[in-house]
Amino acid sequence: MTHATSDDGAKAHFTAWSKEIPFRNHHFTGRVAEMERLRSGLFRESAAVIDQPPQALFGLGGVGKTEIAAEYAHRYRTDYELVWWIRAEQEMAVVNALIALGRRMGLPGFRAEERDSSARLVIEALENGKPYQHWLLIFDNANNAGMISDYIPRGRGHVIITSRDSHWRKTLGVAGIEVGEFSPEETLEFLVKRVPAFSQNAAVATELANELGHLPLAAEHAAAYMIETGTSPTEYLSRLRENAHELLASEVDIPYPLAVAATWGVSRQAISAEADDLFQLLSFFAPEPVAEELLFQPSRLRELSLDLGRAIRNITEFRTAVRQLARFSLVKIDGVLNVVQMHRVVQAVTRGRLQREQPELAQTLAHAVHALLAASDPGAPGRDDSDPLYERSRAHLVSAGALDCPDSEVRQLIINQVRRLHRRGGFSESLTLGERALETWKGQFGPDDRQTLALAIEVGIAIRLTGQWERAYHLNSDTFQRLKAFGEDDQIYLLCALSHGVDLCVLGRYQEALDNDLALLPRFERVFRPEHESTIRVRNNIAISMRCLGRFAEAMEHDLEALRIREGTLGPNEDQTLTSRFAVARDLRRMGQYDDALDMIREVDALLVQLGAPWDALRVFTALDLAVSLRRSGFFQQAAAQAEEALEKQTASAGSEHRMTLLVATNVINDRRLTDNLAGAEELGEQTVAGWVKAAGDRHPNTFAARANLAIVLRARGNLRGARELNEQALAGFQEHFGDEHPSTLIVMLNLASDLAGIGEVRRARELGEAAYHGSGRVRGERHPCTLASGANLSVDRLADGDPQGAAELREFVLQAYRDARFTEHPEARLALQQGRINLDIEPMMN
Repeated sequence: MTHATSDDGAKAHFTAWSKEIPFRNHHFTGRVAEMERLRSGLFRESAAVIDQPPQALFGLGGVGKTEIAAEYAHRYRTDYELVWWIRAEQEMAVVNALIALGRRMGLPGFRAEERDSSARLVIEALENGKPYQHWLLIFDNANNAGMISDYIPRGRGHVIITSRDSHWRKTLGVAGIEVGEFSPEETLEFLVKRVPAFSQNAAVATELANELGHLPLAAEHAAAYMIETGTSPTEYLSRLRENAHELLASEVDIPYPLAVAATWGVSRQAISAEADDLFQLLSFFAPEPVAEELLFQPSRLRELSLDLGRAIRNITEFRTAVRQLARFSLVKIDGVLNVVQMHRVVQAVTRGRLQREQPELAQTLAHAVHALLAASDPGAPGRDDSDPLYERSRAHLVSAGALDCPDSEVRQLIINQVRRLHRRGGFSESLTLGERALETWKGQFGPDDRQTLALAIEVGIAIRLTGQWERAYHLNSDTFQRLKAFGEDDQIYLLCALSHGVDLCVLGRYQEALDNDLALLPRFERVFRPEHESTIRVRNNIAISMRCLGRFAEAMEHDLEALRIREGTLGPNEDQTLTSRFAVARDLRRMGQYDDALDMIREVDALLVQLGAPWDALRVFTALDLAVSLRRSGFFQQAAAQAEEALEKQTASAGSEHRMTLLVATNVINDRRLTDNLAGAEELGEQTVAGWVKAAGDRHPNTFAARANLAIVLRARGNLRGARELNEQALAGFQEHFGDEHPSTLIVMLNLASDLAGIGEVRRARELGEAAYHGSGRVRGERHPCTLASGANLSVDRLADGDPQGAAELREFVLQAYRDARFTEHPEARLALQQGRINLDIEPMMN
């Protein structure tokens, strides 16, 4: 048998072992062929094969797929540096396991609060073999090959998947290993190992093995019952034949063998009525751990007229009932996490039997589960301390049929779960749950149902946050139109209108976004109150659109009002308050007050670091703005270090094509140029322009901003014609979006004038420079740093164009303005003094 080896040929040294891996089953029986196929499939006759395909174990529930995977992990654990177990029934469980692994690996830049990015960071680390080259991941009970494929790393490691789904070839390119029932010999061997009485009665053991259908799980439960109760094999077999009933079909309509249901029926005869009632209730939850706090809500169950006897009267009786179920292997208890879990096959059989034999009771139990889920909703999806409460119910929503439940409280829970997930950074999980529920609700309640539309708003936000801007816009536009039927003062309508405005802004349609939000503000103040957080979000969005349109002073008025209210209602250190302080700092910088802006953004950044804030949108924007403010104040080396760190962290957490990554990269182009890393600046610039084209389109303002910043680099490297071409594209784009006197338009005019001067087109360079200088004076003011930079460049072009008097007058005005502002030591002022050309970069629009 081949063993994994390290690069120096030595056997891999085991270092990390998942606590989720089942204890080794000392009664493990047979499965020789399956184990050999699994081993050879993973190693392929090579000691160090890179990018081995995953090995899928598939078959009926209860045939022992998990046991085989666990046995493999224990048997060959010394071949690996890392062995990690991932419960893969739902995407949420997969992400949780990867986050736990990330904590164990101690990865740099890892932030567990950012779920999507944290999971991606772990996968990339495994693919890169750092810190573990030889690893084994086991995805247990995976039902969705497509979903699982997104979380399978490709690298110097092995992956085992257990599933009831046999369709793995199409998605993963592997045939898989089908796991069937025990052979008759293996069933006998197992029963004799587990129940000593069988060694004296081989004939009864053979009869029982045949009656059980050689299903490993059925044999395990039969053995557990006999050991716990002292029932003889003959008596057990007799009672089994008297009590047998048909197993439910699996989710893919594959029937389970007959005898498993009979085994559980026999076990239930030995438990109390209270435990049996609780057992039936548990069968309508998901096959995931159920928190005691979720189950033990006696007042809610009494409201439903569901009598569980003493099991719900007090906590002692409840726990006694749970322990009875665990005694006969009907459930598992985790005393540390205080949860109980029923095996999925036991659940399916029990639930199916009730649905066939007692449909009214089955309906009551399902309704009870939905009511318990709804009762657990804290009604505060935006609060961090609500997360543990929401986690208790989330795993059960789909499997328990809550998505089909018409109860308004249950539906509100689902809306809140979708909202909470995207607010906490779990964008893909939010979208998975939200889109599935939305499709169900549209069919069941119609597309114009009010709660369906409320859910559509949250789904639209999740879509936007995953970078699908156009798709989010179309969904939100449709929702927006449908909600008009409820009146323009309806709260859900107003929230949708707010989201619609964000869509417009993200797409670069800033004036439309501003018009939308200005119309909303008085309605939000009337319906929600001026100090309500939703109203403040409208005001914040108005400021963003105004800033994007170059109306910095007006933006600052709204940001200052938002800051005043948030400091008064939330306190100085809440994220929303810091967001407003960050916005004011940005306004100050855009208005040319560089030192004040730097002081304020430093304070915000230091506070976020002190509070240990996660690497979320606020942290990214603050780190980036600190870098920009340092650059504006002339601290180029410090700005570059800060910006490069922000880019590295953001790329690691979200990938190079994420919108926030592109925002950071568009600024880092300038920092590399100003620290003489021209090759790195050009490379990053080309990548960033391509990224914006892919993410936002060829005509988005941020695409033009990246082109303009790259153009400066090209000129610095001597490629004047390339710089001119990019600047001409950017100028035409900004003029189309904003006209001739937007700050970004004026900056590109200044830079294009430098391109033209460099290739000898002196007269046109001066004409553009005149337009840029006078336009900047009207828009920003005569003494704004950007206006003074434009004047300094224009004085050079006037002199070259044969106007020495005009050049001298303008140059003296600029230098005196620098002296008056005590700006003379700034790099731009020194360039002006030396009659050098000043380059101005463009900050991309941040929404």
